[in-house]
Amino acid sequence: MNLFPKASAQHRLGGYFLDLALMIVTCGIGWLIWSLVVWGQGLTPAKQILKMRVVAEAERNTATWGHMAIRQLLIPIVFAIPGLIFEALGGFASGFDDAYSSDPFAGQGLTILGSLIGLAISLTDALWIFKGGRLKRVTDLWAKTIVVNEANPISN
Repeated sequence: MNLFPKASAQHRLGGYFLDLALMIVTCGIGWLIWSLVVWGQGLTPAKQILKMRVVAEAERNTATWGHMAIRQLLIPIVFAIPGLIFEALGGFASGFDDAYSSDPFAGQGLTILGSLIGLAISLTDALWIFKGGRLKRVTDLWAKTIVVNEANPISN
């Protein structure tokens, strides 16, 4: 039986940015369809290309489709909530009639702040793999998963 080492921080970060690039290139639709197909194998499109796999930490089994949906969809939605609140407040504040506000750009500061908060949370999650040598993103901590590098098996 082959065991696989944890994927390195650089490998993981490369996968993060490859997934991001694939989302942009496919306008999100192609990436989402591809993701829905491969989640059952513990993969994302980038992990499939880069030969990495998501594994449930306790059992060391491939993460299930449901586990991947929580990891790849539900947790990022939770991460997005603080930024979305500020963006919504900014949109609400700028929606007032100019007769009631002396500043027509009143809500833009909140909207920009919301975008910056969302970006900060995403970058914190992506860069967390460099913290403490555990090679885990915040998403991995919450989902109780690890990512292994299948390109370099360790033989027993």
